[in-house]
Amino acid sequence: MNLSVDAIFYDGISAKPQQAEVCGLDNQRVLVKYGVQFEQQRYYLYSDMTLIGALGAIQPIVELKDDARLEFTAPLPEWFQLMRKGRSHSIWKLERTPSLILFSVVFVLVLAFATVKWGIPLTSYFVAKQLPAQVMNNWGDQAEEYVMKLTDDSKLPTARQKELVQKYRQLVVGTPPAKLLFRAGGHLGPNALAIPNNTIIVTDELVKLAKNDDELLGVLAHEQGHLIERHSLQQALSSLGFSALLLLITGDSSDLITTLPVAFIGASYSRDFESEADLYALKTMDQHHIQTIHFAHLLQRLADQTGEDTAKGKSWQDFLSTHPATAERIKAVENFKSQSEVSK
Repeated sequence: MNLSVDAIFYDGISAKPQQAEVCGLDNQRVLVKYGVQFEQQRYYLYSDMTLIGALGAIQPIVELKDDARLEFTAPLPEWFQLMRKGRSHSIWKLERTPSLILFSVVFVLVLAFATVKWGIPLTSYFVAKQLPAQVMNNWGDQAEEYVMKLTDDSKLPTARQKELVQKYRQLVVGTPPAKLLFRAGGHLGPNALAIPNNTIIVTDELVKLAKNDDELLGVLAHEQGHLIERHSLQQALSSLGFSALLLLITGDSSDLITTLPVAFIGASYSRDFESEADLYALKTMDQHHIQTIHFAHLLQRLADQTGEDTAKGKSWQDFLSTHPATAERIKAVENFKSQSEVSK
């Protein structure tokens, strides 16, 4: 039986690689022949060797006690008695198995999808529910300051603002009312924002767009739902989680925490969050005997302003969108109205 194998030998003195022949002598030691004519020899015990696992196409490497090293050009022969060789060989074999490589790729992709789809949102939900009010107020105050810089002082008469505040407080009686602020939206246009420091900001443009106060109350109830469920905080924490995941992948060390207040403003709510807030608004309106169809009317008017076609059917873009289409939301309002009438 041929008890020898070719290898690359580093003698621990020079960094120059040398061709070598490793010969098995017995169960305890090997002879390494190296040099131009293999004229130099060293003896090594298996007990003084350390096997370094291979990756991909890289073959086994054995570290020796005198800072020397053997790099093999093929898997270790069966006669090589190094401990853990069998386990290492199994690992190297698996690393070269196409089916295992495919399984590993699929597993990583599924894990990444599950993390993005469920892991980060669930974590954000529980963190948002447990955060103390003081932390939310601090972040919310920064977000509110950011909105103030984006907008201008409201042009609504003070009496009109007080009237809307009074109607809002009557609508949310039984729950902590938010601080209701009116601002000239500018490029924000007709809009309403719920901020974690228990603040709702409504633009003058939205007030002007509404045909009656019941439409505005539907929007305010919707924003109240976002506050009750802490949606903006969940959404911002999810964005932070996605950024952290991206950081692990790319190594981009941008400051994530300082961007959190801005995320309260810039992040769109998910489909689930919008649907939950819509349902909260519809239930609140129904409890106060406000026709829920008013909410649908304002949604339609907002869609008309942005050029969204609510008459077309569902498309693949709707499936990919993280935000529910206005037509879908209006349909939900109509369904709620029908069910409510039946139950009464």
